[in-house]
Amino acid sequence: MIRDLGKLWPWLRQYRHLVLVAVCLVPAISGMQAALPLILRATIDHGIIPGDLHYLAWMGITYLGAIFFEYACRTGQTVTAAWATHQMIRSMRESVIRHVLGLSASFHDRSLSGALVTRATSEFDNLSESLNQGVLTSIVDLAVLAGCMIGMLLLDWRLALTAFVMIPVLILVVRGFSKGLRDSMLSARKHLAALNAYTQECLYGAATIKTLNAAPDAANRYERLNDTYRNAQMRSVVLDAAMFAVLDGFSAMTTGLVLWLAIRHLAPDSLMAGTISAGVLVAFVQYVQQMFEPLKQLGNKMAMLQGAFTSIDRIFGLLDTKEIIPGDTTFEMREGNVSFSNVTFAYGQRDVLQGVTFDLPAGKSLALVGPTGSGKSTIIKLLARLYDGYRGSITIDGVEISGISPTTLRQKVAIVPQDIVLFDGTLRFNISLGRDGVDDHAINRALEAVCASDFITKLPGGLDFHVREQGANLSHGQRQLIVFARALATNPTLIILDEATSSVDPDSERRVQEAIESMLHERTVIVIAHRLSTVARCGQILVIKGGRVLERGSHADLISANGLYRKLHDQPGTFLN
Repeated sequence: MIRDLGKLWPWLRQYRHLVLVAVCLVPAISGMQAALPLILRATIDHGIIPGDLHYLAWMGITYLGAIFFEYACRTGQTVTAAWATHQMIRSMRESVIRHVLGLSASFHDRSLSGALVTRATSEFDNLSESLNQGVLTSIVDLAVLAGCMIGMLLLDWRLALTAFVMIPVLILVVRGFSKGLRDSMLSARKHLAALNAYTQECLYGAATIKTLNAAPDAANRYERLNDTYRNAQMRSVVLDAAMFAVLDGFSAMTTGLVLWLAIRHLAPDSLMAGTISAGVLVAFVQYVQQMFEPLKQLGNKMAMLQGAFTSIDRIFGLLDTKEIIPGDTTFEMREGNVSFSNVTFAYGQRDVLQGVTFDLPAGKSLALVGPTGSGKSTIIKLLARLYDGYRGSITIDGVEISGISPTTLRQKVAIVPQDIVLFDGTLRFNISLGRDGVDDHAINRALEAVCASDFITKLPGGLDFHVREQGANLSHGQRQLIVFARALATNPTLIILDEATSSVDPDSERRVQEAIESMLHERTVIVIAHRLSTVARCGQILVIKGGRVLERGSHADLISANGLYRKLHDQPGTFLN
């Protein structure tokens, strides 16, 4: 447990001054709790019984002052500890998001986005609540428990040892329930992640579910996942309730045993008769109550403690994932010469590319065509360093990309993907994405290049127009042009179009093609397209099938060769003439 909590220190270190204040206030709280029964004993033995009203008044003021001082210390300790915890959680959230965004595409391929969202949101919420309501308050409870035990020994060591005899039994009970709570809460968090992942899928595909009348099946599957999560959560609730009941029973029996022995000591025929005053008895009973209250609270907080450890395991399980694309060499792309030499790449055990070789001179264009699943998209993903682990050589301007920092490389490589992704925010943000150097001048230049300035000026607010999630308030052609302008905004040296015009209406495609003709003649361009109008403009065409380059040449050369390219060209629906 201590080892798990120790993992948080790198993020908590910068707020150690708050932690120090919170820790220093714990002994004060414990001391005040231990002092209250002693003040009560003195009040009874020297104030109430003798009838000394002056002494009684002063002790009453002292008792009241001790209570106020304890509350002030508790307030300060709670506020400072909570502030340090929330600051730490904020820093950890940022670290997790940065880490996840830096992981390779292969990690995201096999990870459910909803499960990742759970780890980045609800796991931190659970950790924050568990730390504030469980771990931190338990530290105070343990300090109070230690103070009470010392006070009980000072009052009467014989009665104190009677009360202490149950503590080892209680520790065994807590340890016994601890493992079951940890396992049940880990299971509940996993089922919650699965539930959130499916919820996200349902919301993302709501239109498809409706049009295909798949809502009943989706609801049934959601109900099954929800029931599984509920059952896992209830197992932890039952264990927590059972543990609290056992601890409560032990505390009641121990209190009764201590009172029985104390009454026997007060009996006239007892050898210890007269050794226990009324003030000592009252104070000791109060100590017993104070001692078992932290124990009961500690048992009640075991679920929270286990929740904290479970969240730590899941959060650091993500942070410990090292699937990061390597490379730390800075690189400034000047020309954009691209070369693949005998490149082979596999997803798992299946080879997707097999000995792919080609050269693309700077300022020239290359089209990749072939059947679905032939490896076209894999080529551009390797070039953009979204994946690693290829065999062979990929160079840009003669530099092997495997040693180049992915961030540095992507500063001069722009990809226009097939899938359009727009964010909830202004049009300006959707084009700039907060990247350095992408100001309004660069945005307007990119919009003019894709012939999108005319429709932007017609939108309410222009660049301040609020785009809804996935561009729901824009036409498909407008969304595609915005994504194209986003790629051009950084003035890239190498541009990759991955089916970038496959879903654009003819008028929008015409404007994009005009932009390509006028704007991209000095850049290196790689195109994956099914439209003849896009492919035919490229100086070199590679025909890929089964991860191998079968044909290469210009459009006219490949038509004359009467090979696979000609077959794809003549196949209805493959190219749009």
